[in-house]
Amino acid sequence: MTKIDLGVFMPIANNGWIISKNAPQYMPTWELNRDIALYAEKIGFDSLFSMVKWKGFGGQTQHWDHSLESLTLMTGLAAVTDRISIIASVQPLILNPVVAAKMTATIDQISGGRFGINFVTGQYFDEYAQMGLLPEGYANTRYDYAREWTEAIKLLWTQDKVNYHGEHYQITDCTSSPKPVQEGGVPIVCAGMSERGMAFTARHGDRCFITGRDLADLKDVSKRAKQVAMSLGTTMKTDTVLVLVIEDTDEEAQRVMEDYRAGVDVEAWRNIFSIYAKDVEGASSQTVLERAKRDVFFAFLPIAGSPVTVATILADLAKEGDLDGLMFTFPDYLRGLKKFDSEVKPEMRRLGIQFSSTTHEEEVA
Repeated sequence: MTKIDLGVFMPIANNGWIISKNAPQYMPTWELNRDIALYAEKIGFDSLFSMVKWKGFGGQTQHWDHSLESLTLMTGLAAVTDRISIIASVQPLILNPVVAAKMTATIDQISGGRFGINFVTGQYFDEYAQMGLLPEGYANTRYDYAREWTEAIKLLWTQDKVNYHGEHYQITDCTSSPKPVQEGGVPIVCAGMSERGMAFTARHGDRCFITGRDLADLKDVSKRAKQVAMSLGTTMKTDTVLVLVIEDTDEEAQRVMEDYRAGVDVEAWRNIFSIYAKDVEGASSQTVLERAKRDVFFAFLPIAGSPVTVATILADLAKEGDLDGLMFTFPDYLRGLKKFDSEVKPEMRRLGIQFSSTTHEEEVA
């Protein structure tokens, strides 16, 4: 049996991850995110994950021009859920590690030890520039900021008094109490597609958040990330995010996909391309850019088909890609989660996939 974690990549920004006028259009409300979180917990999902976004991409769909703030949203979700893990995104340029240490310890207490953070070094440099927070040469030094920030917050999570003197962060005789509920601090997730990014995650994080040009590339990236960790004398889990388009038949799913492509928001894509062109770090940006030219799904690979088709692809990814976690977005989240639970999940189980969490109903069965 292959064991896999299931997560939901929350709709913290408008219209999700499909940049099309023909996809479901919605605003990122508290009520929507709360309802998704409660339902995901009910059906046995393991985690809720939210990105951070300060500036959208415009276009006819105003893609991601409207967004909630990650830490405060996930604090609310921590308070209304009981079991599921809560992962919020943070950026070192925006949040001082001392402030972050206090905030994360507070949220971990609210959640009862279920909180984690996703560390974002950033590719959308215009987000920082609009705040006056973009240092010169940050594209080349962002992992230096990230390393110091991570080292500092780990000290604040575990030591009574901290002195940390790096190039970018200076902390003197600093205390931060109470500590997180989780011993040693909260788990850290980092996105890492380049060798440098994977190495950073292996040294400082717990899970590596990855994608790929296609499903075959995604499997290779997952294996490569674990090889990088092994070469550094450690281990690392890998997670990916997929857009699931689940319909009753493969033909119906393909018709939906064609409709999304027919309504692509060209202006929004043009804005995205111009932003990615400014990122000199390279590999992960190019991966997204190449796929964006031929599809309407931003950043994440789509899987479209009948429940059996979707289950077969997901089971293969889990087994052959050595992935530890699958996170999902959906055109319509609640509808998609219900179809996944009732029609895809049983088929994945039949194909030899074991899920990390079970619902009460599954335990009884």
